[in-house]
Amino acid sequence: MINRYLNLILKRPLIPILGLVAITIYLSLGILKIQLDSSIEAFMPKHDTEYIEYSKIKKIYGDNDRFIQISVAHKDLWSADSFDSINKFLIDIEEYKDFDRIKEDRRMKKFYSATHIPIVGFENILDRFSDDPPFLRFLKRTIPEKLQVKKSLDNEEILQIKKILQTDIELKKSNIIDTILCPLSAKDISGENDTLETYDLIEKDANGHRIIPGTKEEINAFKQRLTKNPAYKNRLYATDAQTGQITDFAVLIKFAGTLPREEIVCAIISIVKAYPELEIFISGVPYVAKYFNEYMQKDLFKNVPLILLVVTIIFYLNFRSLRGVLLPLATLGMAEIWTIGLMGHLGYKITSVGITLPPLLISVGSSYAIHVLNQYYTDFNLIIPPNKRSGIKTAMTHISITVFLAGFTTFAAFITLVTSHVSAIREWAVFSAMGVLFAVFISITLIPCFLAILPHKFPKSLMEKDESRKITFVDRLLVIITRLVITHPRKIYVVVGIILVVAIAGMCRLKVDTDILHYFKTDDPVRQNVTIAGDKFGGGWGFSVIIDSNKPDGVKSPEFLNTIESIRKWLVADENADLNIGRTDAFTDFIKRMHMAMNNDDPDYFKIPSNQMDIMDYLEIYSGDDDDSDGRIDDFEPFVDADFQQNNILARLGHKTDARVGTTKVKYILNKIEKHLAATLPADYSYTVTGYPAIEVQLSHYIVTGQLTGLILSLFIVSLVIIVLFKKFAAGPLALIDMAVTIILNFGIMGWFGIDLDMVTSIIASITIGIGVDDTIHFLNTYRHNKHNNVNISDTIEKTMFVAGKAIIYTSLALTGGFLVLLTSSFQPIILFGILIALTMINTTIGSIVLIPAAIQLTGIKLDQ
Repeated sequence: MINRYLNLILKRPLIPILGLVAITIYLSLGILKIQLDSSIEAFMPKHDTEYIEYSKIKKIYGDNDRFIQISVAHKDLWSADSFDSINKFLIDIEEYKDFDRIKEDRRMKKFYSATHIPIVGFENILDRFSDDPPFLRFLKRTIPEKLQVKKSLDNEEILQIKKILQTDIELKKSNIIDTILCPLSAKDISGENDTLETYDLIEKDANGHRIIPGTKEEINAFKQRLTKNPAYKNRLYATDAQTGQITDFAVLIKFAGTLPREEIVCAIISIVKAYPELEIFISGVPYVAKYFNEYMQKDLFKNVPLILLVVTIIFYLNFRSLRGVLLPLATLGMAEIWTIGLMGHLGYKITSVGITLPPLLISVGSSYAIHVLNQYYTDFNLIIPPNKRSGIKTAMTHISITVFLAGFTTFAAFITLVTSHVSAIREWAVFSAMGVLFAVFISITLIPCFLAILPHKFPKSLMEKDESRKITFVDRLLVIITRLVITHPRKIYVVVGIILVVAIAGMCRLKVDTDILHYFKTDDPVRQNVTIAGDKFGGGWGFSVIIDSNKPDGVKSPEFLNTIESIRKWLVADENADLNIGRTDAFTDFIKRMHMAMNNDDPDYFKIPSNQMDIMDYLEIYSGDDDDSDGRIDDFEPFVDADFQQNNILARLGHKTDARVGTTKVKYILNKIEKHLAATLPADYSYTVTGYPAIEVQLSHYIVTGQLTGLILSLFIVSLVIIVLFKKFAAGPLALIDMAVTIILNFGIMGWFGIDLDMVTSIIASITIGIGVDDTIHFLNTYRHNKHNNVNISDTIEKTMFVAGKAIIYTSLALTGGFLVLLTSSFQPIILFGILIALTMINTTIGSIVLIPAAIQLTGIKLDQ
């Protein structure tokens, strides 16, 4: 079959080359469609009971876990200048809440009229919006500076500004912001004249604009109104731990639905940068997710070219010729473009797991290309110029079969992961497996076809003056390794056994944990922002503790509400600092504030009324908006269901201890809360603890355990495939030596150096199998090809070493050097990925050219054809 294929493509080699180029051009267009997605929805299986419960809770109470928490301070917070800046900052964010079509249409009409004059400068556009300060600020912060300084804008530049405006309108249309809480926009409860009404802490004029305090008296009056409600402390404002003085205002932004949030987060960050006079820190899951995506994308796009540069240098050192560089690069480049481009055309997004595909494809693509080209130079003297194509076909037949077997086995290893519960892992399995097939097909097609067209010549720099081949450093290294393998195979395995004992001890120290925040370096602005803003206001993310009274209107019972209060006190108590809960919010805050308002704002009445009739009366006379007509006041929606049967306690995770709050810690926190509720909650009540952190725990469990399960299945499948291919049962266990030792060593190193097994590092095991099985197949099949009845094992190992062994070493050098480039990254997952892949390359190389031949020498296993 391989012979027929090589005959076909070598008959007219230019046609297959043009075909490959055409496919590459088409699929490259798909790369432009690729998007990144690190959301829970991209990973979590929709049938998971935890996820179903989480989705149900979100429908009832909204998304209370993934908010943006902003801390705003000023060198003179209680001044007119400070209030003016904070108000403008707040107005700019409020532009994205409650889309106003009439206002936006009016703005676009003004823009069109401003640009339909002979000479249009940016100042002409600004002049049309002198009566619209928020839009003026938007234009100044979003339009490129090079356009702002121009006195005359051409049509293309005007169109560029128009696109910016239209994109912003589309973002506003999404109504992605549900709620904005801030001291300047907050409402409180008044109990005057036996009525309960909400009032603005800052009054508004007839046009609905806030009348910002300007004098000391007005500012002090606002301060008194703000601090009157005890629930606002550490929710709307933060205080200094020593002096008790208010130091920061909060801006809490909650989102609606499950729409992508990266665009609105970008808009918010842009607004933040426009107010240098304010000291602003941002926290929250959407903020972290935005930079997680950005860092991954930026580092990979920056580092992949650097990896390719290092790989190119190694290619040159190996082959010392232009074709020896360009042909492998073209092979892995095409495989990369085909795979990623196909994902784009099919509408798949790259997740934080899928981000490993580009470097993985560089690995397998390089390996196949080096082996094919190395075989050409090994059989160079057997290829006679007058009958060059026939000679190339002969040389390529064996190596093409080897590459095909290696690719097929790697494909089988990767495709087993389609059994994962996690959709992102399944997608990774499919496209990594397809990428392997693409790399195999391209390497056994592109390289032979080009070699058939190019002149038949050996690199002069690899020749001595007498035209014999130079002995390179790698040749000398192979001589040493071969001698060691042949003469001391037993000692090799004794040393390996000792190393494995140490590695297994390290594996026992390995922790399964995912902490997205710790993916950022300690001094990274994102991590600092999240820590500072989160700690000031009790935490930057949270979860829900749902207490069900199991009867309609049960929430209105004093006994039930006091139970809620006791749970809240327990959650934040000093003796439970290990829970790391910075603050809680619940429906009880409204009831306590109503009770206080109806008793002349006496702070002693900020408590649950003892009489249920009082609570019923308060809710009856309380006036508030119900925009969605679901029977709940809008302010109550995050905390109670429509039947007033359940209460949602919103618990925020902060950092009360030095321990990192990763998935392991979150699991401990949730388990401790559930145990407490099971032991203390009245028998009539029930509970549910859910939220984004709980889902992240479950997701981490799915990914890591799924990877480990897939790892075992992959090893089994690989062993089975190799047994079938070699028609020898002993070939299966022999092939697993390389991969098994590498995996144990990697996990051992991770354990000893404190590298957690998380959503990113767990994927390394699968890559290890993919790379390891390639090297193993290349060595074993070349050994089988070279072994004849009249050739002893030692001579066959030596001959195999200088063909397959040399290619394996150069592949390892290229990829180890390439992936060590990732150490320059600013993002922890990329750094760890680079280190672990480099270790994988070193370990699999040692395994395939030391352990496997040593095992053959030791056991005398027969792999003859």
